[in-house]
Amino acid sequence: MATSNSYGQNPHIDSSLFKEGLLELKFNDSWRYHPGDDLEWSSPDFDDSNWYKVNPIDLKAYQMPDSLWSGFGWWRISFTADKNTVEAIERLYFYSWGAAEIYLDGELVETYGSFSTDEQFEKTYTPDYAPDRPLKITPQDVHTLAVRFSNHQAKNNFKIFRYFSENLGFDVGFSSAVRAKYSDFRYPNSFATLSVIVVVLSILLLLHVLLFFKFRREEPYLVITLITFFFLCAALCAHILLFAELTGFSNPIFSGILNSTAFALGYGLLPYSLSSLFRTQKYYWTKHLVWLALLRTANYFFPVFNFILFDAIIILAVIILMVIIMRIAIKEKYKGALYVTFGAIGTSVFLLVNRMVNADLITLSTFFYYVDLILLYISYPLGIYIYITNQYGRLFLAMEQEVEERTYQLQAMINDLTKTQKQLSSKNDENVLLLKEIHHRVKNNLEVVSGLLALQSAKIEDPNMQEVMLASQNRVQSMGILHQKLYQSEHLAFIEMKNYFDNLCINILDSYNESERISIDINMNEIDLDVDTAIPLGLIVNELLTNSLKYAFPSGEKGNIELSLVKLDEDNFQLKIKDDGIGKPSDAKAKGTGFGTQLVDLLTRQIDGKLTQDVSSGTMIMISFKNK
Repeated sequence: MATSNSYGQNPHIDSSLFKEGLLELKFNDSWRYHPGDDLEWSSPDFDDSNWYKVNPIDLKAYQMPDSLWSGFGWWRISFTADKNTVEAIERLYFYSWGAAEIYLDGELVETYGSFSTDEQFEKTYTPDYAPDRPLKITPQDVHTLAVRFSNHQAKNNFKIFRYFSENLGFDVGFSSAVRAKYSDFRYPNSFATLSVIVVVLSILLLLHVLLFFKFRREEPYLVITLITFFFLCAALCAHILLFAELTGFSNPIFSGILNSTAFALGYGLLPYSLSSLFRTQKYYWTKHLVWLALLRTANYFFPVFNFILFDAIIILAVIILMVIIMRIAIKEKYKGALYVTFGAIGTSVFLLVNRMVNADLITLSTFFYYVDLILLYISYPLGIYIYITNQYGRLFLAMEQEVEERTYQLQAMINDLTKTQKQLSSKNDENVLLLKEIHHRVKNNLEVVSGLLALQSAKIEDPNMQEVMLASQNRVQSMGILHQKLYQSEHLAFIEMKNYFDNLCINILDSYNESERISIDINMNEIDLDVDTAIPLGLIVNELLTNSLKYAFPSGEKGNIELSLVKLDEDNFQLKIKDDGIGKPSDAKAKGTGFGTQLVDLLTRQIDGKLTQDVSSGTMIMISFKNK
């Protein structure tokens, strides 16, 4: 790659060495290496002629003798460059999984990670998608680049992961404006490429999963779903550095082992998916090719075959098998088989191109490399989906006439059902109106009863009897208010209890003429209860409020009564009535006839409630019940 100058035997770089704006310092006989650490080795005047000739670029762990590598050391190279080349350099390019300090002409220009002679203090560098570092070189006769480098885990990682983690050295060079532009957009371009792959594969995966669950007896749909899933996993693992900061240990797991194995599993299933899709039974044995993917991964750890030759043989064998199967499918006149041909053969072709680019056998521009990468992942799943869509499209067209006939029959049935629905709706409106009228008449009849009780009470001189008549009148009124709420409400089977209690309390205070002396606080949210629960609750509240008004505040004392209904959970409720009156001793004899107490107990049992009371400070009654 380089020529040597006549006086120093130093490699000379010029603009012709830039490839797409990148000039890597790949000079095999010019790099010098020495184990250990000494900052004097950064000086351009230091004599490194007795150092070892070891090229760090693409240096494999197994190529570095253990006698020369204890986890750190220095590399140096001297070179000459013409003025135009120096002026064209804008960035410093560095790629490694170790840690490094870069010295140019004796000055520290960049650090990557944190170099250390101690493994515990070393922080390795993650070669992510960040832009190359800015760099300007001052023209002079000879330039010296010194790299203080440590990578303690390289040997151990190689022992564990073999091929997936064999790099020990680094790649270093200079980039011009062309490379700088690519470098600045490397992350968004790579992210955009991944986004296209993931979005397309995710949509195709979802569609294939739906097809599999819809037609579970069709084995090809399961195989195609697995292939799409494996390709999606491989794409995510290949671009994991976009989202996670990996190390020389974790990177082989995701970017190497998982990526390689997932894609190989999907690729190995291609021939079987075609043979099952086109029912070519004599090629069903191709499902066993999937074991080659696992053998391929194992071969990296325990090398038996040359992995490049192994990959080439597998790819060519898969291509040949797919061509044979596709010829059979086309010969048997499977409509749309050409779409699958494009996807299956295309995936293999794009895979070959990708492998050749990675092996430096061919070069592609950045744009075409990204296009090849996208088509590599999505060609087959997309071709299969187009084929399936075409097949079902033909099926749907054949069924369209039958659907039209069924639609005509259904329309006739819908017309009949619509007519019946209108009749039922009209009948329902009549029933609603009738039910409201019933509640209205019941309310009116209860008011008549209440009026009769009031007239009868006016003719009775006995105060005790008047009190009994007033209590009965209030009970009738409580039920009358409830029926009034029913016929005024849109929901004929439910009562909003807060508003009902408001009206009930006002009626009771007015009947005893206690609105000025006694106040009732209703602290609750709006709660709807059915009629069978609301009527007993209304009578219970009526009795308890009446008792408080009659006995809790003697001698004209002012007082306050608190009323609440709380929903404890989905089914359980709690009614609480508390006054701040004189209370009642636990052994005190009940006043009056005791009918009200009996009525409250009876109504509490009717709603399957539990009554508790506290007379330590005033009187508090709590009733817990379930809404039925």
